[in-house]
Amino acid sequence: MSRPAPPVIAPITRDGVRYESRWSHRGVLFAVDAQSGKPLWQVEVYRYLIDEEVEADVQEVYFASMTLDPSGAAMLIKDERGVSHLVDLKTRKAKLLTWPVEVSVVEASPSPDGWSYSVEVKISNTLTRRLELDGPSVAEKGMLSNDLFEVEVDGKLISYRGMMAKRAPPGRFIKLKPGADYRTVVDLSSDYPVPPGKHQLTVRFSHTNHFSQDSCRLESKPVTVELGGEPIRRTPKPRP
Repeated sequence: MSRPAPPVIAPITRDGVRYESRWSHRGVLFAVDAQSGKPLWQVEVYRYLIDEEVEADVQEVYFASMTLDPSGAAMLIKDERGVSHLVDLKTRKAKLLTWPVEVSVVEASPSPDGWSYSVEVKISNTLTRRLELDGPSVAEKGMLSNDLFEVEVDGKLISYRGMMAKRAPPGRFIKLKPGADYRTVVDLSSDYPVPPGKHQLTVRFSHTNHFSQDSCRLESKPVTVELGGEPIRRTPKPRP
């Protein structure tokens, strides 16, 4: 099996410097003198883990797009996995702007007062370095202290009714090792109440990973389930 050819990314020139990507060095931004072509510097924007049991070329992740931010001081890069990155052209440092989250509805049961339901949140570290997560920003131990989800019932957004905590930077972070998963199960029944009856329920995670060195937007795709038939019972996978 082989992958399609990488996207063609047009170089960007600013103040006499040409910024470019190269197929030979995936995940790296190069800066060269626009007139002479002399290399000036380069920065590794990202590096993903490679599964040695899977053909290497199908796991290669290249730039999908590259643009200057409006100030011209940073390069905005989106990779083929849909993750967004920022490179500060002055400090020559890269940081995450977004990171993917997976959400699944693992329990839902009806009652006269409304639906009781829970979701599992999963964040996988596919990078070759640690990923630093802020516990309250990812509902550590299933605890909600802020509006982390977007919940819709029959297409109508449900207002968050839970705690909105103001806080200082935490004393510790969840440090997710390369290849590890973070998982937690969160009961949303009282914070995003769903009335009795048959409904279409859509849940999406959307929040900023506050205070962390990986301060970025954590986003999931929406997941939709039908409520009204049999109760939903899905056993969450055990934590590694």
